[in-house]
Amino acid sequence: MKQRANIHIQGIVQGVGFRPFVYRVAKSLQLTGYVLNLGDAGVQIIVEGEPETIKQMVHTIERNPPSISVIKEVSIKWEPATGSLGEFTIKKSDKNHSENATPFIPPDIAICNDCIDDLFSKRSRWYEYPFTSCAACGPRYSTITSLPYDRPNTTMVDFPLCNTCNSGYTDPMNRRYHAQTTACETCGPSYELLNRNGQVIEKNRAIIKAAELLDDSEILAIEGMSGTHIATRTSDLGPIETLRKRKRRFQKPFAIMVRDLQSVKKLCMPTEMEIKVLDTWRKPIVLVKKRLQNELMDILELISPGLDTVGVMLPYTAMHHLLFKYSKEIAFVMTSANPSGIPMYIQPEVIMEKLSDITDYFLVHNRRIHQRIDDSVIKIIENKPVFIRRARGYVPEPIEIGEEKGNHRIIAVGPEEKVTASILIKNMIYATQHIGNTDNIESLEFLDDALRKLMQLLNVSDVDAIACDLHPEFMTTEYAEKWSNEKSVPLIRVQHHHAHLASIMVDNNINRNTNIICITADGYGYGKKGNAWGGEILFGNARNYERIGGILPMQFLGGDSAAKYPIRPLIGLLGDSLSAREIIELTGPVPIAPNQYGSEETISMIQEATLHHIKTIETSSAGRFLDAVALTLEICSENRYDGECPMKLEAFAKRTDLRVDPEYVNSHNYKFLNPKSSIQKIVELKKRGVNGREIAYAAQWHLGEALATIACDAAEERGIEYIGFSGGVALNRIITNAIISTIKSREMLPLTHSRIPPGDGGISLGQAFVAASRLE
Repeated sequence: MKQRANIHIQGIVQGVGFRPFVYRVAKSLQLTGYVLNLGDAGVQIIVEGEPETIKQMVHTIERNPPSISVIKEVSIKWEPATGSLGEFTIKKSDKNHSENATPFIPPDIAICNDCIDDLFSKRSRWYEYPFTSCAACGPRYSTITSLPYDRPNTTMVDFPLCNTCNSGYTDPMNRRYHAQTTACETCGPSYELLNRNGQVIEKNRAIIKAAELLDDSEILAIEGMSGTHIATRTSDLGPIETLRKRKRRFQKPFAIMVRDLQSVKKLCMPTEMEIKVLDTWRKPIVLVKKRLQNELMDILELISPGLDTVGVMLPYTAMHHLLFKYSKEIAFVMTSANPSGIPMYIQPEVIMEKLSDITDYFLVHNRRIHQRIDDSVIKIIENKPVFIRRARGYVPEPIEIGEEKGNHRIIAVGPEEKVTASILIKNMIYATQHIGNTDNIESLEFLDDALRKLMQLLNVSDVDAIACDLHPEFMTTEYAEKWSNEKSVPLIRVQHHHAHLASIMVDNNINRNTNIICITADGYGYGKKGNAWGGEILFGNARNYERIGGILPMQFLGGDSAAKYPIRPLIGLLGDSLSAREIIELTGPVPIAPNQYGSEETISMIQEATLHHIKTIETSSAGRFLDAVALTLEICSENRYDGECPMKLEAFAKRTDLRVDPEYVNSHNYKFLNPKSSIQKIVELKKRGVNGREIAYAAQWHLGEALATIACDAAEERGIEYIGFSGGVALNRIITNAIISTIKSREMLPLTHSRIPPGDGGISLGQAFVAASRLE
């Protein structure tokens, strides 16, 4: 006997060719009914037929969906058949949102192989059209203005379809059926190439001319899918050196876009996992080891100075593929088009106004970018992808908590650096794209814009609480206070490292009431009493926590200055064990402040001030310890960008069995690593002439092993099963390896990150989880 099934599918099922796929399955099984998009980003199927046939359809949908779709939930309500449904069709979308919906909004998707074939086939209508896309690829989140995901609700509304494109758009058997970003050169957006004076120098051959200019060593601003890059060639040192001078970015690494995987292997030594992540439809930047012997070795060193890896990505738009077609280059530098700390520029007129002193030419288009989204950045650690930056290709996919959280709706605004904001709805947390450092008004406005646009898509207006960092002087804290007052909802302040602990619980689907031990290691976090934390062992859950050990606090002269100039933490760690002259002999002449190098006199003054706690800061920062080690080994003397010294220390290290024995100190019945003893032993190894690369490895292993030992001891005492590792230092391969190895050797379970960045980009998710748990 025939029945009717009302099927609701949630996941990434809009903007991925899902409805045409359902249509073809239903037609092949001769079922009647229809499929449509819902305003909550889900898909509804109403179908009538034999129950077994309907079950066969559902089975096919679940087992063989479109490759870039993600099915999270399928619910079916069975009813008696009425016979009123005709031939199976695709219906117009329903704009209604279901109550407390947790939609899956599609992220931007790299161009698919079928569209690449169209791009290079002279018989195709899309031959060399730089905005070629279909129902399975192209921009999504960067163009969506509201749900459901239909063309009128995207920035493509500015480009009415021509008759030919419309015929494919309305044909359910065509792969461009309801491909919301489809267009051709007749009806779609276009590129133009301009010079510094704003004069259009090429339209029809804009990309071909841009490729020629790149080959001629010019520097270009190139507007893409969801943002803008500054690009130049990689086969010559000259334009890269020029770009560094113009951008005043002398050490911070650039990313490169490489022609194809074969070219990646010529430049680098990618692992199987790195290749797998590079070549997904998400196309992130992946940090890959440089190949030591190749013709571009000197250029790779200029691209990422002092590092053993380079950030690599593959072409992900039609425009990128065309650039490579008409260029001789194996790779281009592709760095974000913005001054340091300022959001990426996305409007053509702003790009040309703000970047005229950096770039020679501008390749821009006339398709509005509704959401600016940076490239995602991933590092493989312990054969697992770990986010440095979660953005294009992944945002705004929600992070599922794994437990029902009631109907709370919470906004969390993150800390100050590497900020994301998050929205918690039921058991889903939606993080914005990477915002950056919010110590300037432009970035704070970007945060506000990204958050409000995400709230609109999620149909969130009323919230139950606002979560922020404990630090009273962060601009995000002030921003959260304003929201709290405006909406008359509680403001929940979350300690920085507790948020790290909570984020790793979310990442690993740990219940909010489960107690864990968490190693939280980074540069800085505001402690309970206003002191500076950064190397803590915490015991707790999503509601509460207790600091039970870590790195023994140290005294350094100056707060921000100590983070920039490693000589200051090194002096704090060495105390009076070395004279000023001996310190200079150890490190060589190094900067102590802007445009000032240390002398015996100035270093003596810093020693004196540190010993007497004059204008010093007390901190347990793992980052500052690593800075001091990098300086001791004469690897790096200044953090010109965030994490420069620790990153170069990791790159410099050579695997060894050499070990540095830790010294532990008991304080208030808790165990702490004594970093002063650690640095003195490292200095002694250097004085004895031990290989510096081996000392670098041993020092980092020492930090990880010591923190893990403290954590394991505490876990045994409390009967705890899980030990997590979070914070920016969790991006260090050597330290992470030491921690995981130690935890496993003690037969406990290590928790590391995979879905959420371990650094401050994951803080807002932890804040949201803590706030929801406290409201419970």
